[in-house]
Amino acid sequence: MGVNVIPFFSSFIDEEVRSNVQDKFAEAGARIILANEFLAESKRDQSLLHQHNYILIGTGGVEQDVVEFLSKAKLSPFIVLLSYERQNSLPASMEINAYLTSNGYESRIVHAPLDNLAKLIGKWCLFSQVKERIAQSRLGILGNPSSWLVASHVDPSAVRERWGTTIEKFPLTDLLKMIDKKTPIETGGDFEEFVSSAACVDVTDEALRDADRVSQALKQFVNHNHLDAVTVKCFTLLHKTGITGCLALSQINDTENLSAGCEGDIPSTFTMMLVKFLTGQSAFMANVTGVDQDNNSVAFAHCTVPLGLVDGYEITSHAETGKSVGLKGQFKPQEVTIVKVFGNDLSQHWVSGGTLSENLEIEGNCRTQIRVSLEESVNYFLEKPLANHHLIVLGEHADLVREFLEFVLNH
Repeated sequence: MGVNVIPFFSSFIDEEVRSNVQDKFAEAGARIILANEFLAESKRDQSLLHQHNYILIGTGGVEQDVVEFLSKAKLSPFIVLLSYERQNSLPASMEINAYLTSNGYESRIVHAPLDNLAKLIGKWCLFSQVKERIAQSRLGILGNPSSWLVASHVDPSAVRERWGTTIEKFPLTDLLKMIDKKTPIETGGDFEEFVSSAACVDVTDEALRDADRVSQALKQFVNHNHLDAVTVKCFTLLHKTGITGCLALSQINDTENLSAGCEGDIPSTFTMMLVKFLTGQSAFMANVTGVDQDNNSVAFAHCTVPLGLVDGYEITSHAETGKSVGLKGQFKPQEVTIVKVFGNDLSQHWVSGGTLSENLEIEGNCRTQIRVSLEESVNYFLEKPLANHHLIVLGEHADLVREFLEFVLNH
């Protein structure tokens, strides 16, 4: 879905001024389309009306022209007027906005210095590309959500309506057949490096080979079904085979453009996919295991950390069962972002910046354990949390994620 800027300039303005202003937005990635061209093209292709269309008020004196254009254009609701600090752009925008409001239009003015306005449009172009990528994505769930995820169900049709994403359910037996030891399967080429790079290996060779077998099978399943993300009912996988999915999910998350979540958790897996498309970063899906209100910090833990995120790791067993393979990663202290997208149609969200301050070793919790001091109040986790699992992303991305979600959900 493109970003289109429809410019309006007075006939008295110098052509060089007009070109310089329009070029700023074109260089940012927007398509510049004149009003008459827009009207003609939208008659041939009505999808143009539902793209991200912004009215640039280049100068004063264009108020009537904009009103006449909007009466013919039939744009999607919510008209955004772009104004900058020169050429009476803001005064004209204010007049137009008052007219639109009094005539039943929803509208607002986005005002900034010209260079900043062009940068904002550039960011919206990125957001539009990510939004389109999400709309074309396929998320698979192998099995059902785990029984304890009582709040984490979604309506696939509502998600498709909101985001465009296709959620497809597969029986877990599809994966179980692939990992049957009687069935030949490709060996992972990076397996020896994975083992030799570990600070400690506390499982048997057989457990390692079995975990790698599940990893290769899940990768093949994802590729065969053209999925962008997958979530697995991993405790049932462990019950049926004696093998965890921890290594498989970790390795898929370390794969470019792919995301994988535990426990059949669709909201968390969708959040991981969204974050990777937006930032290029993999996310660590984790339980919230402790909240310290005095220090405004939270403890997180899970056994499936993507190894590309950590400074070092140990290969150990699965925490809850002591079986198969789990991963214990060690993080460097650094800035992080915590995020969760949630709800029946995945329209709810919570985001906070934070500082990962230390690795923890609390008995009874999952293998990779961290403490994060948050910018937002930790009372959120105790009062109205968006369920248990949250996603930790390395780097300061909170503003970017918030702006993207506002762009998608409110435009």
